[in-house]
Amino acid sequence: MDHPRPTLRFVEGKQLAGAGTELDDVEVDSRDGEKLGKIEGFIIDVASGRPYHVVVNAGGWFTHKHFLLPVGHAMLNGDGTKLIADVTKERVKRFPGFAKHTFEKLTDEDVKQLDAAIAAACCPDEVVVVTTWEASKHYRYPDWWKETYYRSPVADRRV
Repeated sequence: MDHPRPTLRFVEGKQLAGAGTELDDVEVDSRDGEKLGKIEGFIIDVASGRPYHVVVNAGGWFTHKHFLLPVGHAMLNGDGTKLIADVTKERVKRFPGFAKHTFEKLTDEDVKQLDAAIAAACCPDEVVVVTTWEASKHYRYPDWWKETYYRSPVADRRV
């Protein structure tokens, strides 16, 4: 089966060219200062280099949990050493888990359900209808993202 959004891929943070900013393993905190996890990578449109989600590793010593944080809810702190999310740790606990190795196998319905579950956990007081990712504030283009972070391989550009 074809993926409903075939140009979206999980890209590890260590695969990004940072122009002085390293995004792999950067701590992700709530705006209240609670540690939410560390950046493991991003869900990126490989044709345009545009990010849609931060893939956060929220696991500890004996647990492995990844979750997707829509990029519209994240910003780099002043010195670029932490990513600050505008959601609380309590809300993040309600986010659905994310398996990196199964992302490209999701059906259109799976992707819609994942989007809805993330929006409900992230913003429970809002009615969020994601018709196109570009039109949603959850996925607004982050001002901290540099176009040079991701260079699309030629094979991906033909998708």
